[in-house]
Amino acid sequence: MSTTTLGADVNTDADEKDLDAPGPRQPAGGVTRRVARRIGRRIGPSTTAIAGYVAMMALSWLLVEVAGLSPLTLRGAVTPIAAGAVVAVIAIALAIRFASDRLAGAVAGLYAGWIGLVLINALHGTPFGHNELHNWDTVRMSALANRLTTTWRSTDAFLPGLPSEYPVLYPWLVARASELLDRPTWSLVGGMEILFISASALVAFLLWRRLTTPPVALAMAAVAPVVFMHGHKSYEILTLAVFVPWALATFAGLSRERGGLHWLPAGVIGGLFVCTYTGYLVFGAAGGLAIIAARLLRPNRKPYLLHLLGVLVTSVVVSSWYVVPLVWAYLTKTRNVVSDTYPNIVIGEDPVPLPFLEVTPIGLLTLVGLFGLFWYRKREWWALPMLLLLGGIYLYWAVYMVQLVGNGHTGFLVKIPRMVTMVLVTAGVLTLVRAAKPLAERFRLVPPRSVGVAALAVLLVSSGLLAWDKWTPGNPKGFADAEPQVQQSQLEPNPALHAHMQPGPDGEPSRFVPRDLVATPMPADRIAAEVEARLGPDARPMSLSTDMRLYAYELWWGYLQRGHYSANSLMRYTDRSAELEKLEAITDPERFAAASADTRFGGIDVFVLRKDDGGWYFNNRVTFDPASFRGGAFDIVDDLPAGLVLAVRNP
Repeated sequence: MSTTTLGADVNTDADEKDLDAPGPRQPAGGVTRRVARRIGRRIGPSTTAIAGYVAMMALSWLLVEVAGLSPLTLRGAVTPIAAGAVVAVIAIALAIRFASDRLAGAVAGLYAGWIGLVLINALHGTPFGHNELHNWDTVRMSALANRLTTTWRSTDAFLPGLPSEYPVLYPWLVARASELLDRPTWSLVGGMEILFISASALVAFLLWRRLTTPPVALAMAAVAPVVFMHGHKSYEILTLAVFVPWALATFAGLSRERGGLHWLPAGVIGGLFVCTYTGYLVFGAAGGLAIIAARLLRPNRKPYLLHLLGVLVTSVVVSSWYVVPLVWAYLTKTRNVVSDTYPNIVIGEDPVPLPFLEVTPIGLLTLVGLFGLFWYRKREWWALPMLLLLGGIYLYWAVYMVQLVGNGHTGFLVKIPRMVTMVLVTAGVLTLVRAAKPLAERFRLVPPRSVGVAALAVLLVSSGLLAWDKWTPGNPKGFADAEPQVQQSQLEPNPALHAHMQPGPDGEPSRFVPRDLVATPMPADRIAAEVEARLGPDARPMSLSTDMRLYAYELWWGYLQRGHYSANSLMRYTDRSAELEKLEAITDPERFAAASADTRFGGIDVFVLRKDDGGWYFNNRVTFDPASFRGGAFDIVDDLPAGLVLAVRNP
């Protein structure tokens, strides 16, 4: 009797020894078939997942380039849906007839590649990524990538002599790609987003594959990219997808046979985690310590402690190029932490992260997960560690909610709901799988294989549609040529549409965006030409720009960021802002020229400000009097687009 099911990869009708043993008469080609059979047995679901991903990504790029459709039109917007429908029909037919672990892996890779198709299609026609250069976070990331083209070490985006405070691996990779491809960094951020977000589904499958069966790992891959969907935070999407399976495989005390990670790969992943996005490690630290404490209460502690030591040492070594300079700077320099004082409205909209109260598919799955964590905490290996992890996250939330009231520092509470959701969603999948068999036995049900295939298909399709809706430009979709005609007042821009709305440094719009949607330009090329004509082609002046997009294009130093919510604490934002307020009060040109050349933190040689009724605007704290720049110390260019004015100190 065949034992091939959704959870099995080979038919065990025949004994493997019999398959390998030579018969008395070997038919022609028998050796070849035996070798092929052995190779086939070594091709597991992880291999087919990677192969499926690579193939689908290549086909996705080819499809979008050959079709050449605008993602702002109806045909262009639904291109991934049409391609996904073809892939889904074929995959479902194969799964019903030939279900296997290898096929589950292939489907996981195809799904991850289809996520890539959605993103490739969404950004077709624009060199920018989601929300790139649209808010402080994305400007900082693009500026940091630009700065890292000058060094392989950790460095701040705006000021010399400081290490990066924000995890540096993502922009570092953009910088290395820029050198390899000879393209500016700002034109590569979108491509890196595509790789990171699509890879989140693949990596989730590969890690969960160690801990559970391939079909269950496929379900985890389906939900991994859609719990948190800010495209411009692709590195957070990837690390969030990795966090739960990595924590379980590293700290739950599992043997290698049960999916536990060796200390070396576990430490490498941990170190890369630190360099990519440290926040989730901080938010989950209390839960991780609780998991470790629970394991230490059991016998055979010495091997586990040695394992933890190996993980810790490896993580420190891998992340040292980012962590060591930062820790040294923390110990030797003055800090001014202002980045977590941002009063994000989302904190007030969702003050207590309880996703299981939401009447949505994700909400229902988290409710099942919450029930499963308590119900199975003494019956299944995964339930107690995940419950401790969840409790640690809620403990962090409680501590920083009190701190928010006390001193205004949020501890980035806005990120806690997505962590809670990820833990509970994955617990929900595990709970449903665990409960399915006893429920079927109790009600004397023998569901056919097609039921499991249908369940996975529904999960994959619903998650995929959610991803398509979130990452396809604008709402409604296809607004550029849809009927009835969409008025501009009816259009809701999203991060993908902002990528198309952003003009380049030469002021030219992207390929498909309607002219009336083009964002205010940043004439970086013109500004750079004016400065180079006065200071030389290799000048890297200390500058003060009201439009931070300048630093994504030029390698100039920035005296102060216009907004403090993404400021490096080592730049001493409050003190630098106070220096600018002192300059603002000086209206005499000679005194202003002398003072701006010798502030407490050094001189400022280039000012890029915006003209308004009150003077030349930098931010809502500082507006300079135009008369301060007269008198010959500065050369003024006041015919720039977007109301900008340039003042360059004469050499």
